[in-house]
Amino acid sequence: MWKPTLSPFRKYKKEVFKKDALVADFIYQIGEYEKLREVSKEISVNKITSKEYQKKFKYIKTCLLKYRKLTGTGRGITGVQLGIPERFSVIYTREELKIIVNPIVTKVSNKQFIYPEMCMSANPIIAPTIRPAWIEFTYYDEKGEKQMWITKDNTDQGKILNRVFQHEIDHMEGIINIDLCKSRDLILESDPKFYDNAKFKEVKNV
Repeated sequence: MWKPTLSPFRKYKKEVFKKDALVADFIYQIGEYEKLREVSKEISVNKITSKEYQKKFKYIKTCLLKYRKLTGTGRGITGVQLGIPERFSVIYTREELKIIVNPIVTKVSNKQFIYPEMCMSANPIIAPTIRPAWIEFTYYDEKGEKQMWITKDNTDQGKILNRVFQHEIDHMEGIINIDLCKSRDLILESDPKFYDNAKFKEVKNV
């Protein structure tokens, strides 16, 4: 006698959507905020240390910490994902919450890797995304001082951190990670062990 076969990972999928609901009050999602698809506004350097922007920087840090507490994940948020379409992000580097303002990419690695990425504004979709192994960029910190990121770390954690910077800078250009792969390659987060088996794969002749 025929019986229907239920879909896999049912319990975990329900938990995934519950976690997404926990952050629905402050994360803007694709399809509900048109500025996620637009270029964000550059911030005047002389305004970085103003009370207005210091308040915005504090808010974005608070949101990232809240996201991490509620979901156990999250490495970066960009202003536009919080309804602030301006060119700044916060990155969790393990050592600090790093604010980057008006980043400009100055150099890009010739070596490229594909790796499955998630985005707070497109959860629970996983997008296998091709990116350079590293980038160099200038930016302003939250004190209004010009800095440069030139770290080239070939460990998986180093590659991920460089990738997070690229991901957040893309947000400032109105680009979501799901735009960078074919729709047929998109994956729904359902397997709790998915990232246990995720590996960086070098891509040539892209």
